[in-house]
Amino acid sequence: MFTNMKNIALAAGVSAIALGGSAFADEKIMVSKIDVESSVAASAESNAMNFYPDLEEDLRAEVAQRVPLSSDGADPQIKIDIRKIALNGATMLPESKEFNQLEGVVDITSPTGESAGLSFPVMVSAYSGDQIAPEGYVNIQPTETEFYVALVSTFADVVAEGLANVNTAGSPVDP
Repeated sequence: MFTNMKNIALAAGVSAIALGGSAFADEKIMVSKIDVESSVAASAESNAMNFYPDLEEDLRAEVAQRVPLSSDGADPQIKIDIRKIALNGATMLPESKEFNQLEGVVDITSPTGESAGLSFPVMVSAYSGDQIAPEGYVNIQPTETEFYVALVSTFADVVAEGLANVNTAGSPVDP
């Protein structure tokens, strides 16, 4: 189902935001592993993971398509913590399963899991029409049936763009 929805969303161009992003520096950050976890799942004030149990794997797969992967276990890893899934700020989603905000933090770590001191937030929202997105969010305007795919795809786009911008000096990242 995700693949079909993804094709619709991509055909509609909803994740075109990151296409104009900067290219990777000469010294690309090669990622040996991508972990996605949800601290939202542990929250008693959120039911999103009950509705979307595959979100972590869907997001991991989308990010894996966008970042340079390495088979060298000595290369850095990225850990993504999904911290908020909400509909207009409310983390208890309605029975319709709608959400329009997805937040997380990307942490670049060493192969042992130690933080390299490099992290960045990712906040995407999907508001249509005249609605204004909260400050700091990357906003997209998909149709209601495309919100899940659009938010997951755009989140992955922002992760890839953020990873490319981490190494703006051109020197390798030292995890």
